[in-house]
Amino acid sequence: MISQTSEYALRAALWLAARPTSEPASAQDISEAVRVPVGYLQKILRMLARHGILEARRGTNGGFVLAKMPTSISVLDVLRASETSIPRIERCPLGIKGHTSLCALHRLLDAEMARSERTFASTSLADLLDGEGGVRPLCDAQGRLPVTLTVAKGRGRGVSE
Repeated sequence: MISQTSEYALRAALWLAARPTSEPASAQDISEAVRVPVGYLQKILRMLARHGILEARRGTNGGFVLAKMPTSISVLDVLRASETSIPRIERCPLGIKGHTSLCALHRLLDAEMARSERTFASTSLADLLDGEGGVRPLCDAQGRLPVTLTVAKGRGRGVSE
């Protein structure tokens, strides 16, 4: 359901959201942290910047930062910015002429797709960083993030606890 590009976009956005500083990070630093080839990641970062998820800053101390607070960026925002949409079933996928409405199976499948879309829309980057069970995205082998930070709900980036 989620393309590799969207997964990489989510990794990069989460890593930026988890950083204890609001200083820009270079594409190289992000690439190393999230284990994505830098050339491919640069294209993704520019795509996220064009859609208002990230801000690109030029100059010697330039790089990328989140354009908004982690609580204000939904998973769906990142997916859409990275050109992934949740497919919906609006007509018979089998092309049967007599089917003017969806059968029970296709209604069920479409309802689940709609539910996934709602979940992605209502889940922020901060929610993912503040996940249950102690399992954090982008953990190293010991279960630690490359950057030590807990983002509390309602707080912005760069706030340590």
